[in-house]
Amino acid sequence: MSDIRTWTPESDILKPGEPCSVQEIRSWFERLPRMRALIRQQQEHIESLRSAATTTTSSNSGAPGHSGTSDKVGTNSDAAMDAEAKLAELKCQYAEMQKDAIDVAYLLHADPVSIKRSRCLILSFVEGKRHAEIAPEVGYSNPSQVSRAISEGLAQLAELTNELNLS
Repeated sequence: MSDIRTWTPESDILKPGEPCSVQEIRSWFERLPRMRALIRQQQEHIESLRSAATTTTSSNSGAPGHSGTSDKVGTNSDAAMDAEAKLAELKCQYAEMQKDAIDVAYLLHADPVSIKRSRCLILSFVEGKRHAEIAPEVGYSNPSQVSRAISEGLAQLAELTNELNLS
């Protein structure tokens, strides 16, 4: 009936005691855009259910052996309420993911260059902004500088988490 996929995080938190590669850190941050897409998909699903619940057809309504319009409306209304509960759950998970990502990105707040990297990570992954939008906000003249800052920030985070894991 529904083609909404369930999201299962690869990892809710960066695991202490285990070395992290840049790819693992990137993948961990990339959970956010995937979750945003899942939330949008769920919102679209709810809209289609609401639309189906409010659309009535009289062709089969009340005909013997066929369910009436009221049955269809009731079923779609119930499904929409279930889908809204699922959406609320996804939004709560997303808010926790955002908080965790911001906390991790703030590990980079050691010097002005690291702060820019941190802001690029947050604006890109947490807020979902495009590199062209981020560049002027953090003081870069070119979106490619944002890409470089994100790559360097992820590498720096991998280094930091590995250092912390060795302590």
